[in-house]
Amino acid sequence: MESSSTHFFGDNGDEEKHKLAQRYYEQGDHMKALEVIEDSVLKIGEKLKLPSDLYFLQGDIFMALARKTENSDLKFTFLLGSVECYLEDYMVQAFAAISLFHLGEHLGSALYYKKALRVAKKSLSLMSFDPSKSDQQITKRTLEGIVETAESRILHGLTVKSSEPKLRESKEIRIKKRSDLHTIAANELRRCWAGMSAESKRNFMKVSTVELRSYVEREYGREGLDALEQVFDSARINRKWKFWMCRTCSQKFFYPKKFKNHLEQVHGAKYKPPREDLAQSVDEVWAGRISVADWEPVDALAAAEMIKNRLEFVKEFVYVSGWSKDWPLAADEERRKLLKEIQSLLVSFLERKILSCSIRDWMMQFPVKHLAQFEVPEHTLTTECRLVETPQSICFLECQELNQILDLLKRIKCVRDDGTELVSKATDSLWRHTQVKEKIDIDHEFSFILLDKRLLRGKIASFDDEGSIDVCDHNVHYAKTHPQGDDIITWLLDDYSLIEKSFGFPRSLRAHNLDIRMAVLRAIHFTRRTLVARYAKKWQILCYDVCLNKAKNLCIQEGERRMNVPEDQRNIYASLLCDSCEEQLTIDVEDPLVTELFLCAVRDVLDGASHPTFDFTTAEDCLKLIHGHKNISDDIVLKSIDHLKSVVTNKVLLADSKILLIENSRINLLNDLVRLSVFDYRSYILPLLKRFLREELDVIVDMDAKAKLAAVQEELLSEEKKNKEKKSGSKKKKHKSNKRTSTSMSSHLDQDDTHESSINTEPGVTLKTEEEDSMEPEERGRLKTSSSTNNQEEAIKDFKNMPRKDSLSEDATRYRSALDMTLKALINIKVLQEDLVHNRQPFHGNLEEQVPYALQNLFSAFVSEQITEEGLYSYLLSNLLASLEGVHSMSSDAAEVVVAILEFCHCWKSPERESLVTRLFTLEEYERMSCKKCKRKPNYPEQSSYGIVMAANSIRNLKCAFGNIKFEDILKVGRMKDGMICDVKTGGCGEINFVHRTISRCPPIFTIVLEWEKNETEKEISETTKALDWEIDISRLYEVLEEPNIKYRLVSMIGCVEEGEYICVAYKKNRWVSLRHETLAEEVVGNWKNVVRFCGERKVRPEILFYEAFQWPNNKWQKLISRENQYENLSFM
Repeated sequence: MESSSTHFFGDNGDEEKHKLAQRYYEQGDHMKALEVIEDSVLKIGEKLKLPSDLYFLQGDIFMALARKTENSDLKFTFLLGSVECYLEDYMVQAFAAISLFHLGEHLGSALYYKKALRVAKKSLSLMSFDPSKSDQQITKRTLEGIVETAESRILHGLTVKSSEPKLRESKEIRIKKRSDLHTIAANELRRCWAGMSAESKRNFMKVSTVELRSYVEREYGREGLDALEQVFDSARINRKWKFWMCRTCSQKFFYPKKFKNHLEQVHGAKYKPPREDLAQSVDEVWAGRISVADWEPVDALAAAEMIKNRLEFVKEFVYVSGWSKDWPLAADEERRKLLKEIQSLLVSFLERKILSCSIRDWMMQFPVKHLAQFEVPEHTLTTECRLVETPQSICFLECQELNQILDLLKRIKCVRDDGTELVSKATDSLWRHTQVKEKIDIDHEFSFILLDKRLLRGKIASFDDEGSIDVCDHNVHYAKTHPQGDDIITWLLDDYSLIEKSFGFPRSLRAHNLDIRMAVLRAIHFTRRTLVARYAKKWQILCYDVCLNKAKNLCIQEGERRMNVPEDQRNIYASLLCDSCEEQLTIDVEDPLVTELFLCAVRDVLDGASHPTFDFTTAEDCLKLIHGHKNISDDIVLKSIDHLKSVVTNKVLLADSKILLIENSRINLLNDLVRLSVFDYRSYILPLLKRFLREELDVIVDMDAKAKLAAVQEELLSEEKKNKEKKSGSKKKKHKSNKRTSTSMSSHLDQDDTHESSINTEPGVTLKTEEEDSMEPEERGRLKTSSSTNNQEEAIKDFKNMPRKDSLSEDATRYRSALDMTLKALINIKVLQEDLVHNRQPFHGNLEEQVPYALQNLFSAFVSEQITEEGLYSYLLSNLLASLEGVHSMSSDAAEVVVAILEFCHCWKSPERESLVTRLFTLEEYERMSCKKCKRKPNYPEQSSYGIVMAANSIRNLKCAFGNIKFEDILKVGRMKDGMICDVKTGGCGEINFVHRTISRCPPIFTIVLEWEKNETEKEISETTKALDWEIDISRLYEVLEEPNIKYRLVSMIGCVEEGEYICVAYKKNRWVSLRHETLAEEVVGNWKNVVRFCGERKVRPEILFYEAFQWPNNKWQKLISRENQYENLSFM
């Protein structure tokens, strides 16, 4: 005998798939878990179902995603998808009841409350709850609570809530990367572009596929190259960038209709009932006849006389859109009003596509019966006059028939409160990100990708939804295009991804929209399940109607038989029906449900029921009730049958309208799924192409800068040679002697103006030493002149004689590493870069202090983007290190170095505004306390700091204790331990109380320092790093902020390894990179999960975390910056 798990999962390793998906889910990687589940569907095939455990896990994932998202439309979509997952196994349908209840709460819709109520009651009746198991008792209480609350909601008739999306939606608020289009680098690119010839600009638009392959392989490795080849192969073969992809079986379709058919036929996105039960909407021809004409009442008597006496004349009537003006009209205002109401309702049904053929056919029976009163044969109306083919036949009816039609039409529900419009809204927001404006073509040999020629002329306004690829001659493609302006630079610098941030090159295409796509597919399956139930209900009603017809036919046959037999041999109808029920029980039928329905129908007829009842218990109980009414009169039996048949007819008509409503929801969800499955390769590779082209343009800029530098160097050497010839040897020695009396490394920039030339790319930007700035104008002029006369060999000799790492002490080496990483971490902060660019006034304060000027020199070199030479950076770092030796301890750690740098930067200010540090880094914090014992509320003065300090082991312990807790909450809980004593000296009671912390403003940069014990294991380091978040909400740390949701993102981090060396991990160009000591080279780390793994494997202890504000409500950012220095390009959405 097979084991239960083998029997359940099969022999294809599906149990391993389940374990893998479960592991991803527990790690919080929902996308990976969903990919594994999709792979399981693909492996099992279409004839077998997905194992119920995987359905259950998928439902849990959708519920987790619903809890996680702040987007109300996405939340609803995930909840809806989870219902079907839980309904797959009756043992876990209790969870479906919970999801349905949440949907009801989300919408305020009675539809979902009723479904939740039904499923909860069913679960309570089917499941056995062990009193000794707490989890089962919790489930039971939850289901009982759902039953109680849902019944209350339904009873009070709650209406649908307005479901406006939240303004604060973490996934929908797409914040563009603040690429300042007027930074020095951007201006350099614009100047370079302006200096290029028209032909060079045209050639720039041709992207070599060979060079692009090389770039991708260098940046992304084999994975990236394979992804790029996949794009190229598709473009070359299909000549289209745009396609529809089935994420389950990985098939591609280039036409949406074919893809939709695939989903319906292969993946269960459509239900096909038997033909006779199919609910169909009226065709376009009949629908087009409803909204036209005036629906004027017709004189039925006169019309009947015309049909009977002048039929050939009637046949010649002219019909326009199904209406003829030749019929005689009646002046009946009451009928006219009723007809207008009927027309209005029918038009509204047509607009919602719920006007069924059954309702049309039912309405057409009225004119036939009505004209039959005037002896007009039915075949004349149907075949010769063809009145039943036009809604004008309804205008022949009198008020009684019109009211009967109107009463039924008013019972038809036009709207189904199922919330599928929210799914469409969520889909729209994602689909818009796949739209592309740029047309991209290829050449005949596929050696070049040809960018949209409109980029050379300006911005592109409209979207290219077709996505077709033209094959062109690259030599003539741009020949008639005349480049205008530099909008292409704006296009290149815009790093705003066309698709969501969690997906990008070279990730597998299957991952694109995978979570919501699977949720929508499950929502379609849930809607299909509802359709199946509705059709089953309709079939039950139709069978009941057949049973009523059988009962009536028995009565009619008995009535005919009575004419030929004596009175004592006649049977009353009730007794006849009782005998028929007993006979029915002896017949062997294929479907016992037919027998049950016949017994129910006879019981309802004899009982005089107003509506059909389907609560069949047992045959004995039913026969007992039937025999109790076997003596009722024949008239009562016939009237009861006719009444029930009328009720059943109406139920069938209403059922068809409900089915069409549900079918509309299915079609809308299917259209949403089709839109979610569309993929445009251009949205996939355009960010890649932009980065590639920016590097190409950077090379051109660099070559131009080097050419200019060489020219300046040649000019300086020429001038220096002339000066040497004019000066005497003794004067040269005197100058050299005077120069050597200055600080050992404070004047290297003055020795050779070529360094200054390589850095000073903007007017008014100079690197100065304190010695130069502190002299009088005449002396400063002399210093600059004498510097120009220095021999280049002397400058090189001084540069080579600088202290190197191997000659420094251990403390000094460690200090140099900490200083190096601190500077690199600080300079990676965007807002600091912008402030340095826009505010270049000299330091104020102690003019004899060397450090601020050394800092200014180094910062200026960074923001000028001229510090690409290793030697120059090493020189500037050594200069700063030498300046610090006398004022700062060389045994300081990274946190002390950061504080020292910020303290020195306080000098970077002007009389008109605060210092750089005060504006960007300083945190003004108030501590207040309300003593729980003596009720005193002392006021404490405001305290200034650069951030907060937290023990690493405390973070690790709190994460372990609370599990799924955010980093900002860990910080808040950790700081709650720091109590404040109610000061006895000021009249307090000495009680320790909780401290309430408030900040007066949020600094643009928020710093967190982690304190380590230095003996942590790899596991402890990894666990601590996992507890960190790269995005935090500072409003969760401090109270009484004017606005919530002040978001910060980690941009750089300083860490220490075992050997005492520091490294910097920085977020650059949408990925994390590692920066090492005394080198500008970068090692790609990847995403945040890779950073966590990187720190654990290499035992990197994160010590300093620099967070930068990126989301400020109500333009709070603008209040932090004085009006005269507001940044022009801060683009917060």
